[in-house]
Amino acid sequence: MSKTVIIIGGGIGGLATANLLQKAGYTVHVYEKNAQLGGRAGSRTINGFRYDTGPSWYLMPEVFSRYFAQFGRHVNDELGINKLTPAYKVFFESHDPITIHGNLKKDAQQFELLEPGAGEALTRYVEEGDEIYQLALRYFLYTDFSQLHTLLKKEVIFKSTKLISLLTQPLHTRVQKFVKTKALQQILEYPMVFLGTSPFKAPSMYSLMSALDFREGVYYPKKGMYSIIELLVTLGKELGVQHHTKSAVKQITVKNGKSSGVVFENGDTMAADIIISNADLHFTETSLLTPTARSYPEAFWEKKEAGISALLLYIGVKGKLPQLEHHNLYFIDNWKENFNDIYAKKNIPNEASLYVSRTTATDPTTAPKGHENLFMLVPLPTGVALSKKQQDALAARCLDTFATAIGEPNLRDKIVSQEQFGPADFKDTFHAWKGTALGMSHELSQSALWRIPPKSKKVSNLYYVGANTMPGIGLPMCLISAEVVTKKILKEHRS
Repeated sequence: MSKTVIIIGGGIGGLATANLLQKAGYTVHVYEKNAQLGGRAGSRTINGFRYDTGPSWYLMPEVFSRYFAQFGRHVNDELGINKLTPAYKVFFESHDPITIHGNLKKDAQQFELLEPGAGEALTRYVEEGDEIYQLALRYFLYTDFSQLHTLLKKEVIFKSTKLISLLTQPLHTRVQKFVKTKALQQILEYPMVFLGTSPFKAPSMYSLMSALDFREGVYYPKKGMYSIIELLVTLGKELGVQHHTKSAVKQITVKNGKSSGVVFENGDTMAADIIISNADLHFTETSLLTPTARSYPEAFWEKKEAGISALLLYIGVKGKLPQLEHHNLYFIDNWKENFNDIYAKKNIPNEASLYVSRTTATDPTTAPKGHENLFMLVPLPTGVALSKKQQDALAARCLDTFATAIGEPNLRDKIVSQEQFGPADFKDTFHAWKGTALGMSHELSQSALWRIPPKSKKVSNLYYVGANTMPGIGLPMCLISAEVVTKKILKEHRS
C-alpha cells in the first residue's frame, strides 16, 4: 500500500511536487484554501479582459523543459513557448526610452551608442553572468546543501575566490565597474526587484539575471502564464493526484516529533504519512504548528527580511498603445532613494519605479477587440498598511506618471476597467508574511545555503516547498524546489 502525502497549498511548487511524488508511487492530495489552483500564479477575467495575476516573465526555459521532460512532455510544444522580440522596453523619468532586444549583439551596439565602451562591457558582464548561471545550475540550485562535500568539485574550488567576491560584493558596486551611465546601470539592476531585494544589498552573484535577459531571452506561453499551472494540473490528474480547492488547513497535528495529518477549518481531519507545506512558510510555522513543533518561531522571522509587497493594477484600456511592448519598465531618477524607502525606511513612495505588461502585444485575445490589457506592479514596502484612500491615490499617481512617460497624457480617460490587489489582499488571499508579494528576499543571509532548507527541524515527516525555501523566488525556482524536496523525500521515505 502506497504512502499518503498531503500537500498544503496549490501553488506551482506544491503542484509540481505532487506530480513528482505521485509518479514515484505515492498517493498525493493537494489542499488549496482558495477556489483556484496556482497561488500567486493565478488568472482573472474582468469585464472581458484576461489577466495573469502574478508572475509575468518566462525565464530559464531549460528549467521548465527539464521538469516536464520527466513526464515525457515537451513543454515548448505543449504551451507554445515563443521568444519575445523585443524582450522589453524601458521608460525613464529623464532619459529617452531604451528597447532591449534579448539579442546580445544588438543590445551591445545600443549600449555603445549611449556610452563609449559600454557595448564591450555589457558583453563581458553578460558572459561572466552566464558563467555564474551555468555554475549555479550545475552545483547550487538543485541541492539543499545538506551534503556540502558534494560542492568540492574542481570547477567550484577553482572559482571559489571569484565566488566569494560575488557573494560579498553588492550588485550595484559590480555594475558600476562595467557601465557609468545611470540608465544602463538601472537596466542591469532592475531584476533585483523581482528577487525581492535591492541592488544595493543583493550579492553580485545575481548578475546572472542579466545572462537570462540578454543571452537567453524572455519567453511567453501562447495562452499566457496560467497555462503553465493548467498543464501541471492536467498532468497531475492524469497521474492520479487529487486536488481539493476551498479546503483551508487549520492545523498540522504533531505528536512526539511526527505529524499524523492535518485538521481543516471545517473541523474535518485527514491522516497522512508525509506532510509538505507549500503555504506561506511564516504562516505554516507560526499558525499551523504548536510552539513546540516550530523550527522557525516568531523570533526567527523578526530578524529576517521579506521581499517587496506590491500594488497590482488590472487595467483595461480602450484604443491602442503601440508605443508599449509586451514587457515595460519605468525607472525614476531617485533610484537608490526609492529602494531605501521600500527596504530601510518602510515608506510608501511618493514616486515609484513601475513594471507594466501589455499582454495584448502578444495575445490580442486577452482583451476585447480594440482594447489593450495592462497589468501594473508598483513595488511597496512590506508590513505597512494602506487605507483604501491611500491605495486609490497611489494608483492614480502611478497611472499619471506612466501616462506621461509613454506620451499618453489622457490614458486615465481611456480606462474602461480597473481593479486593484494590494498588500492587504496578499495577506488575506495567501496568508502572506508581512503582505509580501514574493516571499523572503534574496539578500546574502537569505540566499543559497543560507535560505530555509526544505525540511522541518522539529517534525520528522514535515517538508517545505516554494519561494521561501531553497533555492528561492520565481516560477523556475519553485519548480527546482519541487525537485529538491522530492529527492529528499524519496531518499528518506521510500514508497
